[in-house]
Amino acid sequence: MPDAALLEILLGFGGFLIFYIWQRRSLARDIRAREERERLERENRAQSSEEAR
Repeated sequence: MPDAALLEILLGFGGFLIFYIWQRRSLARDIRAREERERLERENRAQSSEEAR
């Protein structure tokens, strides 16, 4: 029985670790996408204000 408990602990920890890595990668991807979108919006705004002059 102790082997089953150890196995359950290891599987639980492994699952948590995989979930953590997945979430961190997803968050990093979303941050990069948001920063790129904001950069493009700033460039478009700067172009629009130059054209309005």
